[in-house]
Order: sequence, then structure tokens, then C-alpha cells
Amino acid sequence: MPSVKKKSIEVYLDDKNKINFTIIKEDGKFKRFAINYSAKINDKWYAVYRVDNHHGFVHEQRLWISNEPIPLPEYESMDLKDVFDIFFQKVKEGHASFRKYFEEKKKNGGN
Repeated sequence: MPSVKKKSIEVYLDDKNKINFTIIKEDGKFKRFAINYSAKINDKWYAVYRVDNHHGFVHEQRLWISNEPIPLPEYESMDLKDVFDIFFQKVKEGHASFRKYFEEKKKNGGN
């Protein structure tokens, strides 16, 4: 029987920005992952960006645009740990831009 382990962690970038991630490993190999970036705006947390492979394919959701998943087929053949590492870094480095896009959409009547 395979050994399955799930790890969920919340990382605060500061008091208004956080990343939640979940990794599911089977026999030590990444099988599923999710990375969620949330922003605290006016004392309320909002989901802003998500990337995962929970529907059988790697995709992202730019929640300032839509909840619809955007397939990322160029990552399908890569090792999932590498995909996780790439997107964790992308979210850490890009969260300020993601937040700005979300706040602009919110200010203009979206979300």
C-alpha cells in the first residue's frame, strides 16, 4: 500500500499578504499541490491567485479576472516538485502585482 502524506502550511509575507500551500506526496513523490495567495484588504482576506493540479492538470486562476482555471500545458511534463518550486517563487516575487490588479478590479466594481 502506498504511503500518502499531506502537508498544509500558511506563510505570512507580512500582515496583509499570505500564501497557503498544500502538498500531497505518495511514496515521497509530489502527486498534488495547491498554492493560494491571499491579500488582506480593509480587514478582510481575499483569495487573489491560485495554482494547482487538483483537476488532473496544472492550471492557475487569476481571481482578479475570473475563477476559471487557465491550463498550463507547458508544465504537464515537468516533475511536480519543480512546478511547485517555480510557482511558489512566482507568487512570492509577484504577489505585489497580483494584489494591485485585484485592488484595481475591486475599486472598479469587480469582486
